[in-house]
Amino acid sequence: MHTHQALQNAINVSVYEAGGKVEKFQPYLFIPMRYFCGANNNQTGKARRELTIKIVARFGMTSPTIIAWLYGISKRQALEHLNKLVKEKLLNVVITHRSLDNRVYVLGYTGAKYAEELLSVAVYFRSGDNPSLRVNLNTVMHDLMMQYIQLRGVHNKSKDGEDNVFWHSVVTESEFKRLFNSHDVRNVDGIVLEVSGSITAIEMEHSFKTKAARQTILLKWLYGLNHGYYDKVMLFSQSQQIFSDIKRLHGQLFEELSTRIDKKTRQPLLTESNVELLQSRMIYRTVFCSELDKIFYQ
Repeated sequence: MHTHQALQNAINVSVYEAGGKVEKFQPYLFIPMRYFCGANNNQTGKARRELTIKIVARFGMTSPTIIAWLYGISKRQALEHLNKLVKEKLLNVVITHRSLDNRVYVLGYTGAKYAEELLSVAVYFRSGDNPSLRVNLNTVMHDLMMQYIQLRGVHNKSKDGEDNVFWHSVVTESEFKRLFNSHDVRNVDGIVLEVSGSITAIEMEHSFKTKAARQTILLKWLYGLNHGYYDKVMLFSQSQQIFSDIKRLHGQLFEELSTRIDKKTRQPLLTESNVELLQSRMIYRTVFCSELDKIFYQ
């Protein structure tokens, strides 16, 4: 029990460091998502069961690859774990070629009720006979990669095996959408509460985008930064080429938007201080490219 209490204390310290910005993200940044192996098989089984349900409830789905990595078990054991939860009617399986496992697992009705007990928050459940309608099949790979990164940061260890987490808690994309009206602030892929207390938006750059799309995204981040939704933006991708393309387009847009006048405000779309803010608050996490590529594409 002391490990869970230590984690909650660590979250509380980071929340204190973050100050008032955390209020926007209640209650999600207060929910621990760390896996602790139990002292015996019974405790370990209970810990895995509870965390898997919390993951599926918060992210909308999960896959055997992520479960195998998270619990340090084989893919076969991960399938057994997930299929047992299907037999108990806590989860449903959705077959899709868009997952690297050719399947994902979503909440069943009983699982949604159980998740509400575990999380102490309302869990939104789309009823109906077809479980595939509970997940966006067009974004499965992107969403699983984002799930991996958010959980990876909570479980990071140093080279000598010591805990060295990047962040203590997370807000998922669907939770962000629920918290904020899209008319007020554009959606991000996720929010994390770093150890330092920094509230950071994280984005999974899974594919190449047009310059027009990049402009929309840049202005979205600028709004989020200027209005206190987050302190910085951290970008992840499975591809160094995608990162190179992003940097190329950002460089062009910083120049072009500085001379393009907004008809409403009669000001440049990006002022010099806007460009400096974006450049100083965007972080390209290229170190994870090979790891993401190996897990999800090889």
